[in-house]
Amino acid sequence: MRRTKKQKHILIVIVFIIVIAVVVTYVLPLTVLAEETPPPVQPGGTDWDYDDSTLDIPPFDEEEEEDTPLPVLKITTSGPLRLDVGQQVPIAYEMNDFPEGTLLEWSTGNPEIAAIGADGILVARAPGSTDVIARAGDMRASLLVEVNNLRASGVVIVLDEDVSKTGLNSYEVKVGDVIRLTAKVEPEGAKVDKFSWMLGNDRVATLSQNGKTAEFVATEVGQTQVTLVAGKLTHSITIEIIESGVGLDTLWVYIKYVVIIVIAAVVIAIVLSVMAQQRKREKARQRAAAKRRREEAARRAQREREREEEAERRAREAAEARQREMWERRHPQGEERTTMRVSGAVVGAGLAEPREGPEEPERPLTLDDLD
Repeated sequence: MRRTKKQKHILIVIVFIIVIAVVVTYVLPLTVLAEETPPPVQPGGTDWDYDDSTLDIPPFDEEEEEDTPLPVLKITTSGPLRLDVGQQVPIAYEMNDFPEGTLLEWSTGNPEIAAIGADGILVARAPGSTDVIARAGDMRASLLVEVNNLRASGVVIVLDEDVSKTGLNSYEVKVGDVIRLTAKVEPEGAKVDKFSWMLGNDRVATLSQNGKTAEFVATEVGQTQVTLVAGKLTHSITIEIIESGVGLDTLWVYIKYVVIIVIAAVVIAIVLSVMAQQRKREKARQRAAAKRRREEAARRAQREREREEEAERRAREAAEARQREMWERRHPQGEERTTMRVSGAVVGAGLAEPREGPEEPERPLTLDDLD
């Protein structure tokens, strides 16, 4: 059933596509041809000899054309705009009489020199000049932007490796350490044409440079200076080279880590001990509760047995009382009664012997007497 429905849907789609193809192939060309074909030329006349009074041509309204405002797009920020590298400024603009929903798009001629976001904030990236362009529909507005070259006000040597606290003027390394040095220019974005590195004592270390970076290799115990020259700016640091064993600073760091680990281990042990004690007390409580439940069950069973024994005793006494009652009914007092005695192997029957005092009712025989 589902397959049949699917086949029907496919057949409907195919028929629909065929109909569209026929319309596009035959009907539309004929319609276009009819629209483009001029009216026939009458003999002795020109192509304009036909009556156009039946054409539906709307009247031309000059006032309406004059009152329709034209869209206006312009950048109101005065130019040319001069910025420094890294500077950010918003670009002001006017956008009037555009159709509803028209979007404003921003761009720059060279994004490497200056870039602008959808919010209209312009960011200067590198020295040079470029245009800021605003587009809305078919209209376009532009503004010339010139980015100045920032002057470097300072330069600092930065150690990429975490040997010590980066930013100091002296550092301590071990023999065999390989340290990467980087030049940081201040302010950020300022341009420096050339960088050069110098090593004060080449007997204890080697220095290979590559523009803004250099590689320092400690070879012997001792002390040396590394100097960076960036244009007219310089910066120097002192590097103390010690034996490759663990230094005092590193040892102190290790000691702090060991102390932290020991404290954590003690805390974990205390927590585990407390949890073990709690589990032990919980198990003891559960065992005591189980013992109380067993004792209570035993007491209930004992009371149940006692009730059963009491019920049996009462039933037996009730049966004996009924037997006595039946005996007394059959043998009323004052009449002769026959008494059966069981003594060894002799059984006799006779009259009851007179007794002194009030006569007690004779107990009926039971199975215990026969035993």
